[in-house]
Amino acid sequence: LPEGYELIAFTEREKVNDILVSHQKDLDLQNSSRPLVIGTSSARRKAMLRHFYPHVSTVEMRGNLQTRISKMESGACDAMLLAYAGVHRMGYHDMIVHEFDIHHFTPAVGQGSIAIEALASMDTEKQARISSLLDHGSSSVQLKAERAFLRTMRGGCSIPVFGLATIENGQLNLRGGIISLDGQEVIREHICGPLDTAEVLGERLARAVLAQGGDRLLENIRKQMKID
Repeated sequence: LPEGYELIAFTEREKVNDILVSHQKDLDLQNSSRPLVIGTSSARRKAMLRHFYPHVSTVEMRGNLQTRISKMESGACDAMLLAYAGVHRMGYHDMIVHEFDIHHFTPAVGQGSIAIEALASMDTEKQARISSLLDHGSSSVQLKAERAFLRTMRGGCSIPVFGLATIENGQLNLRGGIISLDGQEVIREHICGPLDTAEVLGERLARAVLAQGGDRLLENIRKQMKID
């Protein structure tokens, strides 16, 4: 965040899965004999497709949802890989043809929730009022853990890092990792603990991933993407 700004609330989280959107209802990811082109600009999604579906081709796809759909309809790709939350909220749920399993195709940190950003100098009473109305307790705990993981990993929207926190039996479960750009190497780790240690757990998970070779993978990714 820019200096002078902070996040004061996280809305209730939508379903976190990645999905495929297409007009081709018979689309089959498992069918390697049928050429398939999927549109996405996400490094994480491209890498995961290369890992799980190496026979699939990808093409860059940017713009708002309506623009992307128009590009797909003009023949740029057979399907688009997107977040369920955005597609559902925009009313295109009927175009979803495949939903990815979160345990394999783990989403990006924060996927499915809307963060409320405010000036740090905002009146504290007003800030507290906004937070009380918009902040969703369990979603907030999950997002704080995931963001701490991403921050410690020194990741960002262009780095193929993934992470997902869930609450089970009163405990916070956090899974996360990093995948090489070519999809050949994936490092995954898992940690759990009390809900009030969300950020500590996120940091611990990141250190575990880095210690298992994530630091080397991250350095290679930054070099390939020419990121300082």
